[in-house]
Amino acid sequence: MAESQKKSKGGRKPKYDYRSEEFLSLVESYAKKGFTDKEIACAIGIAPQFFSEKKSEIPELSDVLSRARSAINALVRAKFLAMALGGIKTKSVTRRRLKDKDGNLLDETEECVVETELAPSLSAQATWLCHHDPDWRRVQRGEEPEEEDDIHSDKGIDIEKWIKDNEE
Repeated sequence: MAESQKKSKGGRKPKYDYRSEEFLSLVESYAKKGFTDKEIACAIGIAPQFFSEKKSEIPELSDVLSRARSAINALVRAKFLAMALGGIKTKSVTRRRLKDKDGNLLDETEECVVETELAPSLSAQATWLCHHDPDWRRVQRGEEPEEEDDIHSDKGIDIEKWIKDNEE
């Protein structure tokens, strides 16, 4: 075959080496800021559909996105729980140098910390319980508590339940 007839891959050189540490860390930084896949693709200058295809082809890319989103989810969860529980918040810290009896500045400093108490958020508490406590979810739905179908208790057979079940 002539040189001009050989098949070539054609097309442009890719914008990024999609497996490189540099590219993966760029994607991770956007994911840690809460960007969606579409927003990440637009920020790095590639088509969202192409980014999605690369995510399927390159497991490292999916891993980076999962890791970054897990980290941000953990931070948000911690802040949400702190908001649900309330607590003490440091509003300001003031430092001043002390003076001796003649008015000369000493090397010692005095620190004044102003704190405020944050009230617990009832809606945050309800949301937390709804997502993490099955008993709370049943109460919210107005369902009855689950009854034990087993006639056995920790101490043997529950006689009252056995009699009730065997009455004619």
